[in-house]
Amino acid sequence: MLNYDYEDKKHLLYWPESARFKATKPEARGTMQYTMPGIKEDFIRSPIDHRYQETFTKFFTSYDLDVNQRGLVWFIKKGLLDAALNGTSDMLTWLGQGKDKSGRPSELTQLTMELWSLRFQLLLNLRMHAQLLAELAAFEELDAPDLFYQYKHGDKTGSLVPFAMRIIHAESLRFSPFPWQSLIRIETLQSQTEQIVNIFRMQSAPTSHIEDWEKRLQCVKYLYVRVLHELGEYKMSVKILDKVRQETNDKEEQTVLTRALMRMGMQAGDEKAMNFFAEKANNLSATSNEMIIHKAMRSIFIGSTGHANDYINRITATENPTPQYINTKAIVQLYTGRAVDAVKTVSLIKPIIPGPTTTNLKTIAELCYSTAAKDELLIR
Repeated sequence: MLNYDYEDKKHLLYWPESARFKATKPEARGTMQYTMPGIKEDFIRSPIDHRYQETFTKFFTSYDLDVNQRGLVWFIKKGLLDAALNGTSDMLTWLGQGKDKSGRPSELTQLTMELWSLRFQLLLNLRMHAQLLAELAAFEELDAPDLFYQYKHGDKTGSLVPFAMRIIHAESLRFSPFPWQSLIRIETLQSQTEQIVNIFRMQSAPTSHIEDWEKRLQCVKYLYVRVLHELGEYKMSVKILDKVRQETNDKEEQTVLTRALMRMGMQAGDEKAMNFFAEKANNLSATSNEMIIHKAMRSIFIGSTGHANDYINRITATENPTPQYINTKAIVQLYTGRAVDAVKTVSLIKPIIPGPTTTNLKTIAELCYSTAAKDELLIR
């Protein structure tokens, strides 16, 4: 939820004071605004599917936090991310940070910062990278004095910046003309998070608080691996993720990471690495549906479509098949010459969220449908 009790989240809001904050004179704090965000007018508002316009209007007629939040949750669960994005636009406009407000003073609160964080997550998922970078720019390096509670509130300390925003801020430069700069931000975020984990340990903080920050640190490490991989640093990303895999004591997490390493080897065409991690994954979960799916993918990789088909058929269909199973089954059908069946299979994923699944569906549909039929399929 966008609104929550400060005391309940206090340990998650902790953040060491930045050099910029320390440089401000105590008597001058609260008198100046450094961060002035706003929706960039250069970008066109996303069109809403006519079937959901009435529903959107029901949730976003005016500013009512409870109603608006229910609307955001409803559209996100339905996979209608464009509508959810428009919802954040309306809410930020009502809160004084809409179009034409960038560079103008407005009130920064816990709520507005959570709303911006959600908006940035939606922009990232919708691959609207130019708009993401443009609107993130107002927050600079997330170290401005007015981004700390204590800048205006003597009874509160910590950062107004949600950790999810820090993650996106660190990754965002990957979509800029200087993608390698994102690694510097990620390394800085990892160092800061490690510092906080150590501070909590030294202060003998409750175990649950330390574990919460350790999970955040793990997220940053995964982000580092993903960005390295996206930048083409395959060997380094595998090395780091394998180190994380070996260090974890959680068997389930170890299994998931092993399968991820197998897929990375497959994607890079590294048969040796793929087989190495496939064997380890098989030892951890040989009979699980997830492992059978991975075996099917490996069979496709080596050109053994018959074996891939055998593997996928071992999994008994359930009322709620996982998107991973559906996607793999569709790929097997495509590689065995059943493109129409592949389209029908991918269409079983509900909802089809914009991204890789939509791309897969569009690519497969190109092989067996007319343009009109394909377009009709993609707006269902």
